[in-house]
Amino acid sequence: MRSAKLLCVLGATVAVFALNGCGDMSNREDFESALKNKTEPEVVRYAGKPAEIDRSDPTHVKYVYKSRTFDVPTRKTDPETDVVFTPSPDGQLHVAEVVFK
Repeated sequence: MRSAKLLCVLGATVAVFALNGCGDMSNREDFESALKNKTEPEVVRYAGKPAEIDRSDPTHVKYVYKSRTFDVPTRKTDPETDVVFTPSPDGQLHVAEVVFK
């Protein structure tokens, strides 16, 4: 009897964690419009921590998100979404482009 209860609790816990990961998906249009011209801290606040950050070119910083967006017509998840920052007149990096791959 105890093992059946333990199995139920374990199954419920796994389900909660699995469903939690699904809440971070955005469609391409919403994601891009929410991030346009945002600073790095604003992007992290909205989209969370990126999987990778490429700062090899300081005038073209790229945040890489994995499976964060989807295409509405096809309902397919984009394996990668790149958020590209470039310097703006105020001296900070702002989102210049969002690339869906």
